[in-house]
Amino acid sequence: MTHLEDKWATQALGAFAPSGAQGLSPLPNEVDYLATFRRMSRLSTPLAALGLRLALWLVALAPLWLCGRCMTISRLAEPERALLLSRLLTHSSFAVRELTLLLKFAAAMALLGTASVRARSGYDNVQATTKLESGLRLRVRATRSSASSGAALRAHGSWPAPKGPERKAS
Repeated sequence: MTHLEDKWATQALGAFAPSGAQGLSPLPNEVDYLATFRRMSRLSTPLAALGLRLALWLVALAPLWLCGRCMTISRLAEPERALLLSRLLTHSSFAVRELTLLLKFAAAMALLGTASVRARSGYDNVQATTKLESGLRLRVRATRSSASSGAALRAHGSWPAPKGPERKAS
């Protein structure tokens, strides 16, 4: 990658989660977007690496072809970059949306790959997620009459018949 592409990658991926925004946002220079982008490009298939690079060029030159402004993403202010990415994610062309989404995926990997961001998000907190289980839980005691009551329910049509080959009575 060229120096220009490195700069674009850092700025484009950083615009998906700008510093100082509401919610869970990274601190300035907390996330190394460039290292994640390079690692994803290096460890992916050649076609996927080409897709990442194509997505980067598409987003970097979007101010020119989407807005008619003679500049790249580097010259936009951070809020304008985020707005540009939002427009690209809702573009009428499927290819534009998907390539932009590919960069968003790279940004998400960079965010969750940063231990301090992941710790603030509570992503690794297993206890918090187990308390969110929902649904009705019943304890049913297995007795000898359970088998006969299941047969009675099947006879009345409210219990599904077991799947598999039917057995003939002998």
